This record gives sequence, C-alpha cells and structure tokens, in this order.
Amino acid sequence: MAKLPMGENAFDQSEYSRADAQFRLAEQKLPPESIQTLAREVVRRLAFRMPRTLAPDSLPTPAEIDRLCAALLSKDDAAADTFILSARRDGVALDVIYLSYVAGAARRLGEMWDSDRVSFLEVTLACAKLYRIIRGLRHVLAPSLTEDRDEWPAMFALVPGETHTLGIEIATDVFRREGWDVDMHVGRSHDDLLAASDRRIYRAIVLVANSDSMLEPLTRLALALRISHPLAHVVVAGNIVEHHPDVSDLVGADAVIKDIKTAVATLRDVLEST
Repeated sequence: MAKLPMGENAFDQSEYSRADAQFRLAEQKLPPESIQTLAREVVRRLAFRMPRTLAPDSLPTPAEIDRLCAALLSKDDAAADTFILSARRDGVALDVIYLSYVAGAARRLGEMWDSDRVSFLEVTLACAKLYRIIRGLRHVLAPSLTEDRDEWPAMFALVPGETHTLGIEIATDVFRREGWDVDMHVGRSHDDLLAASDRRIYRAIVLVANSDSMLEPLTRLALALRISHPLAHVVVAGNIVEHHPDVSDLVGADAVIKDIKTAVATLRDVLEST
C-alpha cells in the first residue's frame, strides 16, 4: 500500500488508498497488455480535460509540468503527492491543479510514451499515481467536471462486447417499476458510453458483465467512469460477480449486485450509506 503523505485534509484518504490498491490488484490479475490499456485510458481521459475559463497567468509553465512528470516517474512513491501539496500551499486552485497540472502531465506522459522516452513500466506506475491523486481529490474536483449536467439517479450499462442483454433489460424494468429513472445503454462502444454518460450527473452507475472475457473491458470502463463521474457510486452486476469474487476490488466498485431479487435493496443501501 502506498504511503499517504497528503495531510491537511487535502485528500480523501479512503479513495486514495482504494485507487492505489485497485491498480496493484489489476497488475496481479490482468495480463500486461490489459494493464497497458488501463494506463492508456488514464492518460487519454485526463489529457483531454482542457481548461476553458482559467486565466493564462494561473496556468503552469512547461518547467512545472516537467517537474510533476519527473515526480510521477520517480521511484519515490510520494513525490507526486508532495508536488501537489506544495502547489496547494502556494495557493494554486484545485481546478487549476486538475485541469492544468494533472491534465498537462497526462499529455506530456502520453507524448513521452509515444516517442519511447519512457518504458511501459514507468508510464504504468506514473498513471497509477495520477489516478489515485484524482480519486483522492474527487470531492473538490467534482464541480469542475460536472458543471452544466443534469442530475439523474442511475445509469445501467452493458459492458462493451457483452452479448447477453436479457439480464440488464429485466433489471432496468424492475427498477423502473420501483419508480427509478434509469438510463439503459446496450450495444454501445466504450467511447460511445463515455460520451453518453457525460451528459448527466449519475448518483449510481451499474455495469453489467457476464463472461470471463469481459473482465478487462469492465475494469477499463469503470476506471474511465471514475474519472468523469468522481462522485458516482459504481456497482457491478451479472454473472461475472460469481466467476470473480474479487471483481469489486479489481474494478474499484462500491458494491456488487448478486441477483435480481436483491438488486433494488442493494442499490438503495449504497446510495443511503453516504
């Protein structure tokens, strides 16, 4: 487990630790090519969080981005955390840290990766550090991510590549009969799902997968949604829950739905626990 150097209530320590543990478990459970896909997802989702209204004089210099990248690539596990804390102490606003420092570092890491200036292992470790930082800052970063979106109770999504649709259709019908407003997405690609989800603020996101081959797409989708919906409760459902007892930890989920009979109660308990 990574050290937690961010004092002064800067980080949500619980989410920081969960994100760190999630990446470590993924490295144990998934093949190297899947870990590379996850790292690419972090870079991609963070790199394109471009600043819209930030004043030019608040933006980091290229040298500052270089220093943050050096900290992320450092063998010192706490170096990047220390950099962010130092920026906060210097008065850098949190939206600037996220939209400029973190996004800028993600773009730089992507460029270095594409030009073979950093190894797969180096960039994977750096991406894991970036991910746990933004999870730790999720509450303070959420307004910058979700402004101008409509609020909506839940989204049910079939993991891209999954072909068994009956379960999610039945679940959606059950929840709607119970009075829930549910957006259901079936047969969409990974990018289409992310684009569709960005239109609303969801309190809960239920990801449905059944077959073993869906483990990597499920993990990738959950990771991406954690970045774009920092406060949403992510729940996993489908037969994959039975096949992989540790799927909740691997995906970083808040809960799992084991069967349709307990689905409504499970999701209600998750939402009422916060």
